[in-house]
Amino acid sequence: MLIGSELVAQVLRRAVELPVTGPRGGDLTPLAELIGRRLDLPAVRLRMFVDSRPVDHTWPAGRGTPGGGGPGGGAPGGGAAAGGVFDGSAFDGGASGDVAFADVAFGGGPDGGPAAAWAIVYRGEEIGGLLVSTRAEHPVPARTHRALGDIAGALGAVLAAAAAQERRRAAADTCWQATARIADARTRAAADMESERHALERDLHDGAQLHLVSLQMAAAVVEHRLAAGELPGPDLHEALADLGARLERGHTLLVETAAGITPPLLRTAGLEPALAAALREAPGMALEVGRDVRSRRYPPPVESAVYFACLEAVSNAQKHASGASVRVRLHSTYQGLAFTVEDDGPGMNLSGAVWLRGPRDRLASVGGTLSVTSTPGAGTRICGVVPF
Repeated sequence: MLIGSELVAQVLRRAVELPVTGPRGGDLTPLAELIGRRLDLPAVRLRMFVDSRPVDHTWPAGRGTPGGGGPGGGAPGGGAAAGGVFDGSAFDGGASGDVAFADVAFGGGPDGGPAAAWAIVYRGEEIGGLLVSTRAEHPVPARTHRALGDIAGALGAVLAAAAAQERRRAAADTCWQATARIADARTRAAADMESERHALERDLHDGAQLHLVSLQMAAAVVEHRLAAGELPGPDLHEALADLGARLERGHTLLVETAAGITPPLLRTAGLEPALAAALREAPGMALEVGRDVRSRRYPPPVESAVYFACLEAVSNAQKHASGASVRVRLHSTYQGLAFTVEDDGPGMNLSGAVWLRGPRDRLASVGGTLSVTSTPGAGTRICGVVPF
């Protein structure tokens, strides 16, 4: 059995040979094994404190390791093993020398005898300890006691270097996690921006389109009457003033929508006044609002979804069924807030109707659904419902 300075030298040489980086970097389990085998001990543990957290390197592997893991939270060959019963988490006064822990063994079992510990000090500070378990029911032999004391006295710089490696690994993990969080936040921010862009695109399409279509039809009527000589001076002046007012209202709507502002009437008065104002200039338009809907308010997202879905449906009725009568009806059912937009136009082919995606997505965002039926020569009927 090697003892004294010869064993200390062998332990230090082995410490120099240990890997500093990689999966085994900072693992002191080989030192615990060398000490255990050379001194014929059943169990050896090197414990170091990293930011007040105990990190253990135990030989043989599988011995109980309370209060901490191996390098990096459980390196191969050392580190935590569930079910450990060793309960010594501090050392007596920071001075080298054995500290008895009654008859508590590292992991229990027939080979577990009394446990003893030596503090490991570096530059006057206790940074860890050397803990051993013996086979017999009596204290550590004097010669082994002295050898363990010498080893503990020489391991200060080794444990300090291992603790620094553990801190470096923890800092690298923290840096990696922070980088991952930043990347995740950037991805989510990009997704949110894309979602906002699509929402703005839908609002511009669904809200402004009706006014622009109405303005286009009004301008076409003025052009036709001018060509037919049906607009004398006073009537022409009135027609141009009407077009100017429509342009101004369309401009205001575009500015408010681009700024993300809910139409003022919808925000302050609710669905009926907002739809009445928006549909006022649409020709052949009828709006019916049930008393149960007129007398109450709904959450802003619900009112906004139904409002824009109705405008989109009316706008498409004007484009695909020009000159047809259009009726918008709002009412409450056992399913929730419902609306119907129907026209008496020629009907349409619904296959590949891309425009339906907008109102469907809008209603789906508040848990609603949309259905469309169209019969040749009998018009189109669009129905939506939002549970509420």
